[in-house]
Amino acid sequence: MGIFSKLFGRDKQSLKSNKSLSVLEQMETFEALGFVLNEGIDRTEIIKMAEAFHAEKSKPYANLYAVLGCPSEESNIPFTNYCWDFDTEAIEDHGSYVYIVDNISRITRGELMFENIEDYVEIEEGNAWVSFTCRGDNYKWDLAVNNDWVDENLFYKMQQLAVKYNTKGKFTFYDTRGQDFVLGFHIPEELERVRKTTGLEIVWLNG
Repeated sequence: MGIFSKLFGRDKQSLKSNKSLSVLEQMETFEALGFVLNEGIDRTEIIKMAEAFHAEKSKPYANLYAVLGCPSEESNIPFTNYCWDFDTEAIEDHGSYVYIVDNISRITRGELMFENIEDYVEIEEGNAWVSFTCRGDNYKWDLAVNNDWVDENLFYKMQQLAVKYNTKGKFTFYDTRGQDFVLGFHIPEELERVRKTTGLEIVWLNG
């Protein structure tokens, strides 16, 4: 997660440790916190995926939060629209940034709707951009090219749009300590409840 060290703030609070807390109990906690599963999703698949991560057993909620941000392996439907687990080494060709912008819009649950999304990605020539329309305004952002790594400034710009349009929610960031991170979108009261209940170091996305 080195490429994000300058972009995202870090909270020093430690995660709570409770090895006796089952994944099912953790799942029930997220559901009580308002994490609604998408239609057609069976939480059994989510629980099985979270249980498969043995290395992080000492960190309750951490694996499950990342898994909730994934799509179903069976249907490719996102498990929930309340977070998105994103692999930062994901830029391959045209369409890569369209996919990212689509998912960013999805987790805002209607607060930021992007239309006419287009992108251009040519890694060898060092050229990339993404364009879209939001609330009648047209945007075209030039993007840095660093092999197949995402340009992290895209997420900072998205937070700026949330501020510009005065959305109720704002983007949040959770560091998995890998090359992925979990992007969320919350109002302050929601984020405080999630942090307090789960102990997860979820912070506001800051530039």
